[in-house]
Amino acid sequence: MLTVFYRRFYILLFLIWIGAVGSLFVLSVWGDFDAFIRDFNLQTARMENGTDSEMNSTGDFIRAAEEDGTAIRREVVHDVHKVEQDVQHFFGDNTTAKAGADPIKKEIQEDLAAKSTPKQPKERGAVETVGVLDKLEFTHEDGQFLARLQTSREVGRVTYFWLYNPSKLVVDLRGKWRYSVHRLTDFNSGFVGQVVLGRHADRLRLVFNFRDRDAKKSPAPKLIRTPQGLDVVVASPPEASPEK
Repeated sequence: MLTVFYRRFYILLFLIWIGAVGSLFVLSVWGDFDAFIRDFNLQTARMENGTDSEMNSTGDFIRAAEEDGTAIRREVVHDVHKVEQDVQHFFGDNTTAKAGADPIKKEIQEDLAAKSTPKQPKERGAVETVGVLDKLEFTHEDGQFLARLQTSREVGRVTYFWLYNPSKLVVDLRGKWRYSVHRLTDFNSGFVGQVVLGRHADRLRLVFNFRDRDAKKSPAPKLIRTPQGLDVVVASPPEASPEK
């Protein structure tokens, strides 16, 4: 009789231990049981509706979270700049920056202007397709750097701006994009030392990192639309004048 009691007692202890370990895992990953239950119900609903195939791996969840975070950060930046403008207007600040002095601010103003422009109504059932960067080739020649983009659809709006310390050129393909090429490419020679791709919720970004971290601003890049996609031609930055 005691043997049966001890066996049941050990089984009960084992079940309690399993429950404690499971609770610690849920708290460490989700933070609380409500979040765990919400995620569990969400995944169950997706599987029942047949939409689970759209995000069928941990990598897809991470990419979706990064894109949502990027979009939220951009909205926060917009709000911050709006507050700064309101504060300057309230205190009568008459000091103005030179045109084009802040490329990030200029880009945000362009985004706000684009959002305020009335859009043509889309046809019923029309869905914005996600463009794909299928192929990316680079060529250094005659003081120029050519990036040849082969895309699955026509390239729409393209914007660019310069950053310094270190010097780099940023080119954005606006809209929904993804890429099937290498994210980072290094070069052993030429004035461009590295090209980095970045996928955001509302754009595909190409960053041209100059080999000379203190390089001066070069002429505006040439953005040439081709039947295959887009050619970005970057001119070599001017050499620093020798000190007298």
